[in-house]
Amino acid sequence: ICKLATLECYYHNVAKSTKEKGMGMSHWGEADRKFWVEYTGTVKIGVDMSRGSMDVDGTNITIYIPEAEILSIKPDYTSMDDPISESDSWNSNPIGAEDVTSAINAAEQNIRESIENDSSLLVNAQDRAQKLIENYINQLGEMSGVQFTITWKTVHNDSDSDL
Repeated sequence: ICKLATLECYYHNVAKSTKEKGMGMSHWGEADRKFWVEYTGTVKIGVDMSRGSMDVDGTNITIYIPEAEILSIKPDYTSMDDPISESDSWNSNPIGAEDVTSAINAAEQNIRESIENDSSLLVNAQDRAQKLIENYINQLGEMSGVQFTITWKTVHNDSDSDL
């Protein structure tokens, strides 16, 4: 309830992996199989306001806002086709659901790291959160005939504060 999603990004991704051949007599004739799966998904970025707070002193409002972060990453499983791999009719090393899931999990971790290292996306989401909150406070002020002064302070997500 306290998470304010301010930016939603759509992505197209390719999960790549290799299914290694099995060991033992029952896996005779198998070979490593490279495969990939294409899919789309959405990422929501915003702020977790449960880690923020607000101090009101008359018409002066200080808002302690957490840094923007990834709130959710959701692959669209309906957009996935069967894995694409090199064709080998005698290869009995089938690519299963666990192999695909593992490849997608690794690809999703890469997306997470890429977004966390993209300061422009995080700054954009942070700015949008501040504008939404500021607009809300200004509307309350207009309805009550009060002009509020807002001061912003960023709460770093890795801090141990009690905010």
